[in-house]
This record gives sequence, C-alpha cells and structure tokens, in this order.
Amino acid sequence: MDLGTDTPEAAPTSAFTPESGVVPEMVGRALRFDSPRYRPTDSYADVAADKVWRAHTSLGLTGESRESILALVREVCAPWAGLPVGTPPEHSCWVSIDGMPFELSIAWAGDKPGVRLSLECPGSGTPRSRMEDSMALTRRLAGRPGVSIDRCLRVEDLFTDDAPQGFFSVAHAMAWLPGRPPAYKVFLNPAVRGREQAAAATEEAMARLGLERPWRALAGHLDGVDDPAHEPVAVALDLVDTDEFRVQVYVAHSGVSAEDIDGMAAVARDWVPGTFARALSQINGPHDAAAWQRKPPVTCFTLDSEHDAPSAAAYIPIIPVHDDDAAARDRVAAFLRTEGLDPTSYARVLEAVADRPLSESVTQNFISYRGGDDPRFSVYLAPGAYRPA
Repeated sequence: MDLGTDTPEAAPTSAFTPESGVVPEMVGRALRFDSPRYRPTDSYADVAADKVWRAHTSLGLTGESRESILALVREVCAPWAGLPVGTPPEHSCWVSIDGMPFELSIAWAGDKPGVRLSLECPGSGTPRSRMEDSMALTRRLAGRPGVSIDRCLRVEDLFTDDAPQGFFSVAHAMAWLPGRPPAYKVFLNPAVRGREQAAAATEEAMARLGLERPWRALAGHLDGVDDPAHEPVAVALDLVDTDEFRVQVYVAHSGVSAEDIDGMAAVARDWVPGTFARALSQINGPHDAAAWQRKPPVTCFTLDSEHDAPSAAAYIPIIPVHDDDAAARDRVAAFLRTEGLDPTSYARVLEAVADRPLSESVTQNFISYRGGDDPRFSVYLAPGAYRPA
C-alpha cells in the first residue's frame, strides 16, 4: 500500500528545532508493567473496560454495563484488544502519558458528564504499522450507527506517508453518549511528513472540508500557524453522517507566556478575556519555561461550517508539571471553585479510576477548560499501569 502523495508547499520557517514543540513524556522510553489492581495476564480490553466502567459508576451514569463496555472495546480494538497488558508495546504509544494504547477522559458540560476512550493501535511498534492498523480501524467503523468516514477519506492522503514522522500516526476516540449510539472521531498527525509541513497540510485539509472561513480567521489572527508559539500538532475529525460536523485543530505553544496564549485565543467566538491565562497560572503556577518545554500548553480550536470563527478550549498540562495526582487535584479543584464550578465529581472520579493512592499516581495528562456562559471542563487520565523501565 502506497501511503505517499504529493506534499503541499510548506510555509517557509526556520523556527523549528528539536528542543521546541511537543515532547511526549513516554515516547521512545522502555516500559514496565506496574499495577496493584490488574494482573499481567489481563488484556488491554479488560483494563480499558474496567476504567470506563469505574468512571460511569462514580458519575452515576446509567445505560451501560461492564459487559457492554467490554464487548464494544473488544470489537473496536481488535486485533490488539486481547493482548496481555503485562507485556508493554515495544515502543510506547503517544495517546497516553504512561505509554499505553488508550487513555480515559471525562468531560463536564451541560447536565451530564461524558466518558470517552482515546485509542492508538500499537501495531508492531513501528510508525508505519501503527498507521496501517489505524487506517484499517477507520474503515471498520464505517457503517456503524451515525458514523461516516467520508470526510476523513477526503483528507487522509494529507496525513499519511510511507515513513511517518512525529510522535503518532493516527489515533481514534469513542464516546459513550446517554441514550445514543457511541460517537467516534479520528486524530490525524499534520506533521507526518515533518513539522515544517504541518501548517500547509492543515490548511489544505480545511479547504477540502469546506472550512476555509474559520481557518482563515484563525490563521490570520495568529499570522500563520507555522511557529513553535502556535504549532498544529493534531487534527481531529468527527466521524458523523450529519451536518453537525466539527474539526478540532490542536495548537501547541512553546516559548510563550500564559498571557500570550490567552491572546491567541482572542479569535475564538467564545473567548472570555483572561480565562486561559487564569487557568494556566492558577493550575500550574507562574510560567515555568523549563516545565512548559517538557510539555507545552495546547489550545484546541474547533471549526465548523456554521461559524466564521472557531471556538476554543485551553489544555493545561498536568503531569509532569505536578509531581502526582493529589497535588494536581488540589490545584485544579481550587481553580474550579474560583470559576464557580463544583469539583466534587472530578475528585470522585479520580479516586474511582486510580489503582493506587493519588499521592503515588501520575495519570493526569491534561485538564481542558472553556469558560463563559457555557463552561466546559475535561480531565484526561492515563491508565497508570506502566512506568518507565
């Protein structure tokens, strides 16, 4: 299978260096299994389903059983779902900060929280094998209730290559929705042919998807999206068969302050001045260039065909900025209280999902936050079953 194609002309830049941009914690590291709850013979599907079920239970969500969750994970994540968790992938996965091929997330918006599982096919460990297995997964999702992969196929050639670069190839996510079939999305790597190509590939994808207006507003506000201060690191597409289609462009920020990041979000139609800067400084403390270099903050810009400007959410890095989940929980909870939000269910789900005391666990990847009249808050949780070898 030939994954290569003509590459869009890249905007000239000399700003990218190996020391700038996203540096995922576990990528390239050897892993060891370390869990007081799970057995080495438990499968990835067993662990993933248990995490999702514990989140559902702690949040009081109904409509799913442990068995129904496990059946869906096994079906979607075949053929790797049955592999033993005690044998880590030869090369750690990007989608989770502990190197596992999945990560849990919980979002609070409106009346009910939602649970989602992000997935990365481990393949044989090579970027090429992971890309091929993930592309096959995309095609297996076609035909599920409410799912269409047509838009993904329209841009897939822009995000594939015979020798994929970057820290991931393709990833997916599935979300459990009350009273509705599961929802799916795909994450594509705009830097698959090099970081210098990321902005051009993203721009071409937005044109093909009919999202030129919100993309031009975003790129114009940032004076281009081809700099470590605002670098596209992932593009996510909803796999839906309706016009309620969104694309999310994840923009990482290196070498800039919390106030700079807040200003970059001013293009968003739901921007509330100072919110992103406040979230970053209150959760992570004063700007620490060294910590942010290890794991830069991210802004997620959401584009759709109904609006001339995107919406935006701040992604605040948690581990390794904080030493453990307990310390991070206390800072996040204090921030939520200042925003008028109740952190009780957030703290409760951390306790339910963790397989060790929070003072010993390091599972919180990012906290995302969007303020204003319709606030949204999410936490991204690694399984916590792998540690550096």
